[in-house]
Amino acid sequence: MRPVLRGLSRGVRLLLYFVAGLWLTRRFARLDEAVRLEQARAWLEGGTRVLGVRVRVEGLERLSDLPPGGSLWLPNHVSWLDIPLLGGLCDGAVFVAKSEIRRWPVIGRLARLSGTEFIERGRGSEAASEAVARGLEHGRQMLVFAEGTTTDGLMVRRFHARLLAPAIDMERPVVPIALRYYDSQGERTTAPAFIGKESLWPSLWRVLSSQGLEARIDVLEPIYPTADDNRSEIARRAHHAVATRIAASGNEAVEAIPD
Repeated sequence: MRPVLRGLSRGVRLLLYFVAGLWLTRRFARLDEAVRLEQARAWLEGGTRVLGVRVRVEGLERLSDLPPGGSLWLPNHVSWLDIPLLGGLCDGAVFVAKSEIRRWPVIGRLARLSGTEFIERGRGSEAASEAVARGLEHGRQMLVFAEGTTTDGLMVRRFHARLLAPAIDMERPVVPIALRYYDSQGERTTAPAFIGKESLWPSLWRVLSSQGLEARIDVLEPIYPTADDNRSEIARRAHHAVATRIAASGNEAVEAIPD
């Protein structure tokens, strides 16, 4: 199938999937929390199939082996596509997101009812840290993009240490996660990247029209901090784990962490 026809076909299916999501959100508030979280995960996971993205996950058992309660996940950040991929890994995984997302159709309501912690623009890492703490107190698996921005996926920026403080203070596991994208030839691709001043639509179209796009997610060895640990050192360890896995996939750059 030609890329244009492939993209249009998937675009129509995606639109219909959003309509189904709208119906789901209308009944969400009446559901038990556990059911709500499971259905949110299933909807996100299904979205990647509609987009035609294959998903390969390594180390998923590490999430089921975590002790009861909340944990902090630290993935690298490439694209809007990271959100359905990571949110579909297990029940109870929620994001720290900008408050504007709360007003998005379907996704905003789904995010709010599934426990997403929203922060106001301008409050920065302090608000994000408070949101992480609230989520951990409620036993959530908090997903934080600690780089603070997206990249082309071929490098990993430093992780902001302040966002780790709640997990360290509460002695909750920190889970580094490495996310990479590959094309139909098995080569690294930047097609899903959503960086700089580019609008959403070119990135979305590249995903919709692509053939054989594959996301590979590596759940790496969890870090179990204690209240006495230095948050900068934990951030450094998590960054090193992710950056090492990303760099092992090719000749990608790893941004050094300043002392």
